[in-house]
Amino acid sequence: MCKLLGLCFNKPVRPKISFRGFRKRGRRNPHGWGLAFYPDESAQILKEPIKSTESPLSKFIVDYDLIKSKIFIAHVRRSSGRRGYKNTHPFSRELNGKNYVFAHNGTVSVESLELGRFKPVGETDSEHVFCHILHCIEERGIGRWGMSDFKWLHEKFREINKLGEFNCLMSDGTYLFAYHDVGGYNGLYFVRREPPFGVVELRDEDFVIDLDLAKKNPSQRGYVIASNTLTNEDWQKFEPSGLLVFRDGEIIYPAFGDIELEILRVVRRSPHRVSLGSIIESLDCSEEQIKSALRSLIDRGYLRQDRRDTVNWDDYRATFFTNPRKRGVIEELLCG
Repeated sequence: MCKLLGLCFNKPVRPKISFRGFRKRGRRNPHGWGLAFYPDESAQILKEPIKSTESPLSKFIVDYDLIKSKIFIAHVRRSSGRRGYKNTHPFSRELNGKNYVFAHNGTVSVESLELGRFKPVGETDSEHVFCHILHCIEERGIGRWGMSDFKWLHEKFREINKLGEFNCLMSDGTYLFAYHDVGGYNGLYFVRREPPFGVVELRDEDFVIDLDLAKKNPSQRGYVIASNTLTNEDWQKFEPSGLLVFRDGEIIYPAFGDIELEILRVVRRSPHRVSLGSIIESLDCSEEQIKSALRSLIDRGYLRQDRRDTVNWDDYRATFFTNPRKRGVIEELLCG
């Protein structure tokens, strides 16, 4: 089964730690690897139809850590189809002056998918799906993405998902789109990274690094998306048939739901940190709904749990406050 990796940060970052852990997944996905990134408005793709763990180029990327970008998409391939550069992910096409990049995990029946002027170069169902998506974007006339376009794309991905297993990452250099299969095929997870970065441990090897000591810019923050958890960090599962859209290290789709806004209102209006128990008592919603919305706000960096707590975030005694860096945005949301 193929594996996906995506990064979206507010400032250019080096992918050494994430790519090092991801590269190891090539042991079981031997038919190709690829890494796409945006050094400027254009995309650059490095890929080979060989096992990533045997590639001098992929080792060079890890060892010398020279690449920087705000957005990365990586893929390791396991397939019964033909090997070759043309069949190796990620794929790229130009649309409206932007380089779109795409990588897919799963198998889709593509016979019914119209292509328009976009034609596959290789034989994969993945590239066929990518060309279909671009055809649909062009037909809709999307020049600048908006919230209604994100909702439309979400439904388009769900339509494609009816034809097979469908996990994908796509980017135009500004946004990173991440969709998870309706049946949960092969998994998809995300984790937020922001200061203090702390110590992380790679799961596939005996390797520990203190990110705070690894020349990390204290203003860098963003997300890592992967088919499997790569480290001992607090990774969160994507919802089945869920789409997340990232920009500048933030999740901008889906927008805030009513419960999330009410939680923000309760916490922001309090002069002190607020316990989960108090939040539950304040809202006319089920405990499960409140915890789900609270977890989303934590993952998106809008709420923080007090470091003095000695309980997990979902304990009634856990206490929360709004992220000082986001209080301006929160006020706009609550007044809107």
